[in-house]
Amino acid sequence: PERSAGGQSLYSQHDIEVIKWLISKQIEGLSISRAVSLWNDLTENGTDPLLEERPTHLSQNSSIQLSEENMEDVRNQWISACLAFDEKTAEQVIHRAFAISPLESVCKNIILGGLREIGKKWYAGTATIQQEHFASALAHRRIHALIAASPPPSRTETILIGCPPKEEHTIPALLITLLLRRRGFNVVYLGANVPDIQFKETVESIQPQLVILSAQLLITAATLSETVQLFANRKVPIAYSGNIFQNTPALKERINAHYLGDTFEDALKMINTILKREIGQSFETQPNPFTRLSASFTVSRPAIHASLSKKLTTWDIPLKPMLEANDYLSDNIAAALTLGDLDFISPELHWVNILLKNRNIKTSLLINYLQTFIETITETIGEGSAPLTGWFIENIKNIGNIQPYNIEGTKK
Repeated sequence: PERSAGGQSLYSQHDIEVIKWLISKQIEGLSISRAVSLWNDLTENGTDPLLEERPTHLSQNSSIQLSEENMEDVRNQWISACLAFDEKTAEQVIHRAFAISPLESVCKNIILGGLREIGKKWYAGTATIQQEHFASALAHRRIHALIAASPPPSRTETILIGCPPKEEHTIPALLITLLLRRRGFNVVYLGANVPDIQFKETVESIQPQLVILSAQLLITAATLSETVQLFANRKVPIAYSGNIFQNTPALKERINAHYLGDTFEDALKMINTILKREIGQSFETQPNPFTRLSASFTVSRPAIHASLSKKLTTWDIPLKPMLEANDYLSDNIAAALTLGDLDFISPELHWVNILLKNRNIKTSLLINYLQTFIETITETIGEGSAPLTGWFIENIKNIGNIQPYNIEGTKK
């Protein structure tokens, strides 16, 4: 700063804005030296960081902030633009939000929150799958760009992040990657649907200090569990997260790894705890009473599907949604058997019931379908299917009372 005749520091408005910018970067997780380096890199490339950080229609003295109410309004603007396939407006909404609110808040509350709202609309039949895909594509592109713009790693730890087999929902894993990159970690992101053997090979190759898996569905909680089992005698810590573990907390008892928590803030704290080795690595393995039935169901699925499909063709119903429900339920039955608890199927039954209702298919038809499904399983597998068919017989009568998931638009 310049100084007065009396030796006092004189800060210009520009000086004050620079200091605010540096402080904001520290709040976001950068060290002060990293924040200064980022400032220097931007200015050397001809970019004014202050113009990049605030909207042109606001003065430097503007006190506008995104309150919770304003955040919801901006999120609704982004959702409306996405549903209208209006990329330009959607990007302008996000750009303005970044200019007056912390990056991480915008990512969580507007992008992730917006995708969840669009998912709810799809579930209710008021949005199409192509609208959901359009919004997801915009979100992926934006988050990938933010990751690419993050400063180089300043910490020595390497963290490997990816989704287990069959998991295609990558936004939560991408956001964890972004948050960690902005805090100086070296993050290797593998993306969606990583085969478990390839996951293990990558761990052996890069020797990370932590592996993080992300799953959003019951079927991918099962594949996540199988991936974790590959590291049964591991030295590297394994952690996991995902919406399914919030919806069905009992699932956490079936995963022999560290649960990162229900929020991104919890996840960051847990990651630091694990890296500091302040938490043990031993987990109590839960016995699976359905190991043999799981194998029988897996082998018999093609025959069950063929027989059930033949029966459904004689019904006077829309065939396609019922066949889709058949695939969905079969996948989740297999997952519940793998995880060792048939009660994990309950929320899936409710989910399918409401989905079909929103497609003008009555609950009574779903019950008839499930009864036929049970008969087909019994015919195909025989007496060994009794635990599964017995569970369905007990739960079909309560299908209207099964507690739903906190629908977050993750089931497509």
